[in-house]
Amino acid sequence: MGVGIAPTKTLAKSAQWATKQWPQFSGVVALTAENRNWILKLLGLQPVGEVWGVGRRLTEKLNALGINTALQLAQANTAFIRKNFSVILERTVRELNGESSISLEEAPPAKQQIVCSRSFGERITDKDAMHQAVVQYAERAAEKLRGERQYCRQVTTFVRTSPLQ
Repeated sequence: MGVGIAPTKTLAKSAQWATKQWPQFSGVVALTAENRNWILKLLGLQPVGEVWGVGRRLTEKLNALGINTALQLAQANTAFIRKNFSVILERTVRELNGESSISLEEAPPAKQQIVCSRSFGERITDKDAMHQAVVQYAERAAEKLRGERQYCRQVTTFVRTSPLQ
């Protein structure tokens, strides 16, 4: 476990990544404007695929363009990134350069749905056993709803057979 502190979410995630790579930081890395050279060094060592929000397919596309590190991504032209990728990746580039582009949430937004699902290890053919299982998962969903002090307008239940059989 590590703690990353920085002026933007993306840089904080990069700082957190550094805590996992180098144990000498004792689990805490703080990136500030005063240590800009250290930020550049860290970004130069961080593979682009380890940047927060950059997945495997995006990594492959960036690597094909010669963007292999977080530093190379930070130095990329934002207009080029937006045109060829997305506004989301453009925000990531801005964040790597210390420009806050992803808002901080004081509290996470309320969930739009709660899902309690289960795949059974063996086939259930008894109606009472199926009823009991459905009731159990409805109870779990209700517990989660109450735990978040939320209400709902709709409850949906579905049961299906295995697509493998």
